[in-house]
Amino acid sequence: MNGTQKGAWFQLIVITLAAIASVVNSFLYMHKYGYSFSKAWWFGTGWPVIICVFLIVFATTFSKTFSKFYRKKGAVLFDERDLLIQRQASRFGYAAAFVFFVASFIITSKVVGMDTLMPVYWLGRFFLGGFFTASIVHAITTLILYGRGGKDGE
Repeated sequence: MNGTQKGAWFQLIVITLAAIASVVNSFLYMHKYGYSFSKAWWFGTGWPVIICVFLIVFATTFSKTFSKFYRKKGAVLFDERDLLIQRQASRFGYAAAFVFFVASFIITSKVVGMDTLMPVYWLGRFFLGGFFTASIVHAITTLILYGRGGKDGE
């Protein structure tokens, strides 16, 4: 398993743990303050989502930076096949985020209406939904494409 596959698994694990922590936090807010689940969800997702985004963005950046210092002499960390897989996974992630944005805006306009004002904090939820959609699809596509070829994805 190379570093790109490890990064994809890391992203999936972090997003899964953040989703579980968000649900647990939401239930805690429900029981502690008596909120409905929809209101508790707004409060319960705060810290898990912030930590998740921090880990995905900065851990990926730092792992690529530090891998330059710890690699063996002459070892190839990234080749043409890795580049093609990352490009294709990025395209799928971008397409999935685009579909998410279009679908969420269409659904929101149908549910809320075209002449109704929406609170600004919904924009952050749309942004995070697109980010998580792109991250999940990118990671899954990376793992699928590495699993299709060669000797155990190496």
